[in-house]
Parts: sequence; C-alpha cells; structure tokens
Amino acid sequence: MNVAIEKVVDSMGNEIVSLLQKMIQIPSENPPGNYEEICNFLEKELLSLGFEVKVVNVPEEETRKLNLPTPRKNVIAVMKGNGGGKNLIFNSHIDTVPAGDLEQWTYPPFSGAIANGKVYGRGATDSKGRLTAYIMAAVALKKSGIPFYGDIVITATCDEETGGVLGAGYVTGQGLVTGDMVVVEGYSNHIVRAMAGVLQLRIKSTGRPAHAAFKWKGINAVEKMAKVILELTNLQEQLKNEPSEVEGMSYTTVNVGVINGGTKVNVVPGTCEIEVDFRVIPEQTLDDIYNRVSTMIERLQMEDPEMNIQVERVPDFQTNPTVTEANSPLIEELQSAIQEVSRTTLPVVGMLGQSDTRWFIQNGIPGINYGPGTNNNNLHGYDEFMEIEDLIQTTKILTVLAKNFCGTKEFVTE
Repeated sequence: MNVAIEKVVDSMGNEIVSLLQKMIQIPSENPPGNYEEICNFLEKELLSLGFEVKVVNVPEEETRKLNLPTPRKNVIAVMKGNGGGKNLIFNSHIDTVPAGDLEQWTYPPFSGAIANGKVYGRGATDSKGRLTAYIMAAVALKKSGIPFYGDIVITATCDEETGGVLGAGYVTGQGLVTGDMVVVEGYSNHIVRAMAGVLQLRIKSTGRPAHAAFKWKGINAVEKMAKVILELTNLQEQLKNEPSEVEGMSYTTVNVGVINGGTKVNVVPGTCEIEVDFRVIPEQTLDDIYNRVSTMIERLQMEDPEMNIQVERVPDFQTNPTVTEANSPLIEELQSAIQEVSRTTLPVVGMLGQSDTRWFIQNGIPGINYGPGTNNNNLHGYDEFMEIEDLIQTTKILTVLAKNFCGTKEFVTE
C-alpha cells in the first residue's frame, strides 16, 4: 500500500470520526425529508475541505408533483484534479429512515455516541458513514500530495429511502453530474455488481356485500382474493426453480405485503385489496412477471365467473434490474485497490435490494456498490452503528481507488 496514503488517512482518524458524528447529529429522517440543515452543513464543511460545492435545489413544481411536504436538495462537490484524467463519482444519500421508538436505543439515535470502537446513531452506516468515507478519501488523496488528473465528485443526494426520484434520479437525469465510474453506497465485505428489479402490483377483488346471515346473497371479495394469494404462493414456488446465475441473488421473490378488506365482521366483504412486491432477477423482466400474474388471474376468473379482479402496476418504485458485468474494469479497479490495502479480494455478488446505482447506469455512467459497514450494523434498526476500524480501512481503500483511477493522464488538456 502507498505509504503516504496510509500515513495521511491514519493521521485523519479523529477528523473522519468527527465528520460522521456531526452528520449523525443532524436529523434528516425521510419521511418527511428535512434537508435544509444537513445541506447547509455539508456546503460549509466541504468548502473548508477544498471542494468546489453546489447545492442543487429541486424546483418546487417537481416536489408538488410528488406531493412532498418539504423542499428537496442535493449537494454536488468536486475535488478538482490537474486535468486530463478520468472522473470518479462517489454517491451516497443524506436521508435516513426514521429513528422509531427512541426508548429502544441504547444511545440516543442522533448523538453519534462512541462506545466499543463503534459510532452509534441513525445513519451511522446507512448512509452517512459511507458519505464520510467518500468525502475523506478525496481529502486524503489531496493531502497526500500524490498528483491526480481526473476529478473526484461527491454526490450527496436526497430521498434514496423513498426511491431517489428527486435525488440521484434528478441530478443524473438533468445532466448535473458526469463521470467515468460511480461507486454507490455498499458494504465493505463484498462488491455488489447487480441489483434486482422492483415490480409492485395493487390487486383488487370486487364482490357484493350482504348480511352475514344471508351470505348467499353476497359475493365474498376476501374469499375470492384468498384464491389469488394461494396462486401467488404457487408462483413463488415456481420461481424458486428459476434461480439467477448471479451469486447472491437467489430467485425472484413474491411478497404479499399489504391486505385490506371488509368493513365489519357480520358483513360479507364487498372489496379486498392487496399490494404485492416482486424483486426480479436480471434473467427475467418486469413484464415477464406481470404477464405471468395476469395469465394466472385470467385463468382463475374463467374457473370462477363470480371473481372480479383488477390488477394495477404501482409506478412509484418500479425499476428494471441493473447489472455490471463480472469482468468489468470497474470491478478490476476496485479489487486492485482492495488487494493493495488489505492483501485480499472480495466476493462479487448481486442483491435483491435496490439503490441509487440504477439512476447512474440509466444515464450512461457505469457503477458498482461498495463502502464501509456490513449488513450486521443494524441498518434501519435500533442501535445502528459503524465500526471505526472498518470506516478507516475502507477510507484507505477508496483513497487508493481514487489514486489509481484518477491518477492516469488520459489526454492532454489545453
């Protein structure tokens, strides 16, 4: 490992931990999505660290379209290289899920408390810990004195926890950020190269209400929906036999997550509605799964003429699977940096979750997921934490990645 980088990052240890603590101490729960304070802090902090900084205010008409109660903001910061090299983007989100019941936390969720070699608080890993490592990797490379030619771009974006439409989706779609590679929030124990597509369906069963004492006069919408749920269970069993070839992705999952029906126990229910979430592997498409569900429901209605079922696609979080090839130069670059720092390499996997990587890929910027922390860090749960040793080690790896990726002069600038 480059001695200068190791010394610089080690010397920055307290500064790295302090930055994470300060961000944890600024609540940015989503919903509702309060970004004013965290964006003001980042603007001032990043300017002091040597970045060129721009706060992107999403137009009010865009927030109104999505019925959002508060303004949406994103921060784009650039550590300028000498010119003529490849540009590297680090992306992490500034929103967190709500803290929940404060009494369930050992340490207050917005304290940034340190105990047992860990920093505790909401966002400690997801994703203010990742953002800390990304920022400090750029700072460390600059402090090391090692020349680099491409720019290192930090995109701190809003709303990832609710889909990212006005966060990474907005800054990429508007062409506000460009680069040759993006590293998006991820884990330090593997590299993620593929993420599942998301299809969500709202399925409604319409019956005919009647008094329970005269059930035969009605059509029970809940009982009709029970047939649909049973068939969705059967579909899940079929999909288990159609596994992905991408390590870690298993198979397309079917989850009936919400059910509502009926008005009173002594009334034959006239309506029943379910919401179903599908995590779709790269070998299948959203249309494939939708068509299988539609065909299944058509068959049920032919078998039972009293069934009246409508299927609606929910567009809010619908996205196609995203894949970076296993032999991608992006993965080779990151593995090389990991090898240089830790003398090992990491598994390359896929996940059934989703992240903001998809927004960059859709706009022509190839990406992978990697960052400090693991899925054992109580993400979205009580006592979320970041191990300080992991945070420092991953910052070293990211600094080496930036050195290698941005350190080669690709062309001569005028």
